[in-house]
Amino acid sequence: MASLVTYNDGLRRIDFTLTPNGKRRSVRLGRTNAKAARSIMAKVETIIADKLQSRPHDAEVSQWLASLDETLLSKLRAVGLADGVGVTQTTLGDFLGRYMKTINGKPATFKSYGHTKRNLLDFFNASRLLADITEADADAWRSWLVENQGLAIPTVARRVVAARTFWRKAIRWKLTSSNPFEGIRSGTQQNESRKFFVPADTIQTIIDACSDVQWRLLIGLSRWGGLRCPSEHLALTWADVDWEAGALRVRSIKTEHHDGHAVRTVPMFPELRTLLMDAFEAAEPGAVHVITRYRDATQNLRTQFIRIIRSAGFEPWPRLWQNLRASRESELMREYDLSTVCKWIGNSPAVAAKHYAMSIDRDADFRKAIGRGQAQQKAQQSPSDGHGQGMTCKKGAHEKTPENKGFVHGRQVLSNTDFTGEWAIQGSNL
Repeated sequence: MASLVTYNDGLRRIDFTLTPNGKRRSVRLGRTNAKAARSIMAKVETIIADKLQSRPHDAEVSQWLASLDETLLSKLRAVGLADGVGVTQTTLGDFLGRYMKTINGKPATFKSYGHTKRNLLDFFNASRLLADITEADADAWRSWLVENQGLAIPTVARRVVAARTFWRKAIRWKLTSSNPFEGIRSGTQQNESRKFFVPADTIQTIIDACSDVQWRLLIGLSRWGGLRCPSEHLALTWADVDWEAGALRVRSIKTEHHDGHAVRTVPMFPELRTLLMDAFEAAEPGAVHVITRYRDATQNLRTQFIRIIRSAGFEPWPRLWQNLRASRESELMREYDLSTVCKWIGNSPAVAAKHYAMSIDRDADFRKAIGRGQAQQKAQQSPSDGHGQGMTCKKGAHEKTPENKGFVHGRQVLSNTDFTGEWAIQGSNL
């Protein structure tokens, strides 16, 4: 049924036929030791037997297929040994285990997908066949996340999107034919209630409450420089600080895989410059990194930050570090064009608008808008500009209403609901 062939000084392949008189096919194994090659050939023979009998693979073969790397799996798929009867019997646990091995993203991405994997296994069980999960099951899973797990709608939305991504990969791997999560309503992934603008005077009081120069700089780099904490803080070296140009070279782990986004230049804002100078004076001779005391990227900075905030007389806000960064970007958007600000902060205008932009003072903005509108209107209607001669403003006159149809005592009225005066036309040749 199958035979192991060694050729070209140690290269190995498995030759086989799917039918007694069928075409001879091969799976090239490369330079593989004889024991491993014979083990693979045994599995290939079992797969061939299952296909000839139109029966599902047993648990051992299914698990073996699920554990293969993409290189060997693609070779088996190319000759018809990794799709069809048998592969459709892959369990949810086997598939998710194999999928998680393919994730090459950042630790945060792996962690987020890990939460979705845990929810799927808790609800469906690891032994549930992947192909048996239906659209109705997907809807039930989403409801369970809300009602049983008590997750917020944005969190539920992110996990539905992740599950949808899992199944798209399963379809590409030909482990199932449909995606039960494709049509499911995910909901918004944004929780506006967790956006919180941290005022400049508040953060300055908190910085002053820090007894550690490194902590003052950690907070300042996020609030005044807009850096991502802790990854961009830990990557910052003294060689990245250009005192003469007043600039910081910031390396971003999160965006380095995007062309042209591995490094960005951030202005050394005055508030940030003071903190950097304090840290430089306190640094040990020959120090390379700006932040030296908290080098472990997995270290929990949140707990200590909460203590500092409360010691300064404030209550912690949601998303402690991200809202510092978002507060800075929101401030800068009021002074500089959006494209420039996004280059400094290291995100796109779409991401900035969706995840970062916040109103700093809604009441003040509203009053400013009203004042600006009245000023523009008065400038347009003022007779001092040489236009509208023969027009006089009658203070306290009646405004245009549906009843008078814009006419008062035979004179046409030009009015605006935001202006209390009445312009009356003098004469008929205007």
